[in-house]
Amino acid sequence: MNKIYIISGPAGVGKSTTTKGLAEQFNQSAYIEGDLINHMVVGGYLPPWKSEESLSLVWENIADLSINFVQANKNVIIDYVAFPEEVEKFSQKINSEVQNVEVIYVVLWVDRDELLRRDALRIKEHQMGIRCLELVNEFEIKVIDKRFFYNTTHLRPSDLDEVFLNIKENPSFKY
Repeated sequence: MNKIYIISGPAGVGKSTTTKGLAEQFNQSAYIEGDLINHMVVGGYLPPWKSEESLSLVWENIADLSINFVQANKNVIIDYVAFPEEVEKFSQKINSEVQNVEVIYVVLWVDRDELLRRDALRIKEHQMGIRCLELVNEFEIKVIDKRFFYNTTHLRPSDLDEVFLNIKENPSFKY
């Protein structure tokens, strides 16, 4: 059975590091970076947090790519901010198109001070600043089952193998 991993969380929490490393754990995998799909729109671009239409288009494309990769016998790892309503729509589309696929949803989480510390370590043009905290607030406002949260506040890059193993084997992350 192939799996689709949706790795979410506020900007700066470690989604890219985690998803890229997780994708490398499999012999057959595909890595989908939602921000790249989002930035494919040039004329008429609106950020997904300002346009429901833009957000919907990104998720439709992520779902279509995921279906294609799963049909090619790949595990799919998605790096994008995902809230439960997007995961639900995504899962419904996937399950209507593909048999024998499991969706795994993980919200990476760190406390605010650690989030800001990690963001400051990024190269200047990738720093998110206040947007990190705005996303923290959005995640806190949403009704998200706590079983999907994975707190990595006290984990370091040397702990990544533990993170990958937990994401792959923890049954509470199954959507």
